[in-house]
Amino acid sequence: MLQSSPNIAYLKAAWAAFTGISGTNAGQSYEAAGLSFARINHSTLVLKDRVQVSTMPLHYTRHELRTGFLGRIENEVRKAITQMEAVLLRDLCIPYGHELVIELEEGLRQLRRRGHRSLSILVRPSDHEPLETRAQIEMRVFLDSPRACLFASLSDAGGTKQVDVLAQASKRARVPRAASYAELAQQMADTLNGAVAPYLTERLAA
Repeated sequence: MLQSSPNIAYLKAAWAAFTGISGTNAGQSYEAAGLSFARINHSTLVLKDRVQVSTMPLHYTRHELRTGFLGRIENEVRKAITQMEAVLLRDLCIPYGHELVIELEEGLRQLRRRGHRSLSILVRPSDHEPLETRAQIEMRVFLDSPRACLFASLSDAGGTKQVDVLAQASKRARVPRAASYAELAQQMADTLNGAVAPYLTERLAA
């Protein structure tokens, strides 16, 4: 199990390196992308703005370099999500009859296939029993730096009444940024707890 904290400086540099030689920049030179290289024994160190972002063999293709970036990014992402999950399970008040779902593997599949840089953490009904109030919460977490977008609504059992509980929240609360993924998770938990709790003290349909 990965226990160490994700390297934020590495994540930012690795994403920048990947972007510099992918998509519309696929034909851009390594120099124009800000990449530099150093040979150490039988390996090539790849650097972006003086941050080492990959270690490659002496001979490799551009595709292999991009794939290498994503593989190392994935390792850091797993650390970040492990860190966030611990905070959310401890501090996020999950409404009765609901569950926390982290779409980690789907997010990582999209990362590997398309270089997609976000994944969703959800709070949703577990469907084990009827509920008077149903929550639909999405924490869309970005994988290039500790930032997220929050969406949260509550509805009555029949779906006839729905309220966006973050409608009056500040942009800073709805689109949080932090210095670490643990701090980001704490911010999200605090924002969602404060937004959802008032609506759960009474029946939504009342």
